[in-house]
Amino acid sequence: MNRSKTSGLKESIKKKTEEFRQPIIDTLCDLVSIPTVNPPGQSYKECVDYLSVKLKEWRIDHDLVPVPNGKYPRFLIIGSHGEGKGGIHFHGHYDVVPAGSPDQFQPRLEGDCLYGRGSSDMKSGLVAMLFALRAIKESELKLKGKVTFSIVPDEETGGLLGTQYLFNSGLCPKVSWGMLMPEPTGGVVWNANKGALTFRVQIQGKPAHVALEHQGDNAFEHLVQVVQSLLKLKKEIKERKTTMKVHPPEAVRSVMLIGGESGSGVNFNVVPQKAFFTIDRRINPEESLEEAKKELMDVLSKQKKAGIAIEIEVLQEGESSVASAESRLASVLRKSISDIKGKSPAFELCPGLCEIRFFNNRQIPAYAFGPGLLEVSHGPEEYVPISDVLDCTVIYILTALRTLC
Repeated sequence: MNRSKTSGLKESIKKKTEEFRQPIIDTLCDLVSIPTVNPPGQSYKECVDYLSVKLKEWRIDHDLVPVPNGKYPRFLIIGSHGEGKGGIHFHGHYDVVPAGSPDQFQPRLEGDCLYGRGSSDMKSGLVAMLFALRAIKESELKLKGKVTFSIVPDEETGGLLGTQYLFNSGLCPKVSWGMLMPEPTGGVVWNANKGALTFRVQIQGKPAHVALEHQGDNAFEHLVQVVQSLLKLKKEIKERKTTMKVHPPEAVRSVMLIGGESGSGVNFNVVPQKAFFTIDRRINPEESLEEAKKELMDVLSKQKKAGIAIEIEVLQEGESSVASAESRLASVLRKSISDIKGKSPAFELCPGLCEIRFFNNRQIPAYAFGPGLLEVSHGPEEYVPISDVLDCTVIYILTALRTLC
């Protein structure tokens, strides 16, 4: 596109998006009101049915795909607009973390900010992408390829029955230029993410009455011994730093959190028969997931050989990933953000696990950029500025059209 066409396109898109302001607010309020809490995965059907009705109203082609899962079934929404080969892919999740109060599912608008569980992570981003699709559809512009999209569950618990299922089942649409997802990135673009490895370690002992404590085998005391050996490894891990830019700056370090969950025993006067704790490793891109897993297993295996009865359950495994900040999609996204926000965005490492990994590690460049702030997401006063949602809607439209027109 030449400069005059680009300028005219930008202004027409901003005007169109401003016309969507109230429908965007209404749709976001509706979505926040649906408590798609994960775990366990409740209200998923209500949410995807609501989204499907919207897409049908806008005449956007899509399919609702069930993912079998017993009491709490999962659902994917997969769709596209345009013809020919896939070009740019929009991707997002509709599940949210549990709330501290039911009031968090009652959205409230205060000035420019909308409060409620999932408002930041990431129902506002989903709404922005959906209205971007609507605007692209209604523009009737001829595209050189498709805008495809997928809306998934279970991002908050690792993506096994969401994005991983999307790929394992062969349902992910073909993507030529890359993927964009609306995580609450606070104005930066995440083109990389840390990996994650989470263990649940259970220790078996033998119960006994406190008066006959010598007849028991105290699982908690064994837990303390195991944790002491892990603390030595943690000290080494904390010295490892990534060379990538990340916010906050302290997040350059590798992480091992011990005891995020823990417990033991049944009563104060009984020798604990069982004790457990979790280990959560966050792995920089310079590290290997397999090597991180091996060093943990080596420590635990040594304690097991010393006579402690240890059982290990792997709760989560996720690779780190990196996409080029100079790909075609990255360049178009950078320009679109700069045009709307007034400055070029930084490309940074996501300090946690992010679903861009599923795409990056399949040679599909993937980028996260969305409304809201990571630091308020999952919190009791989660919120998103409506102005951010509108800006992101414009950015998504511009990025798609500049890539495909």
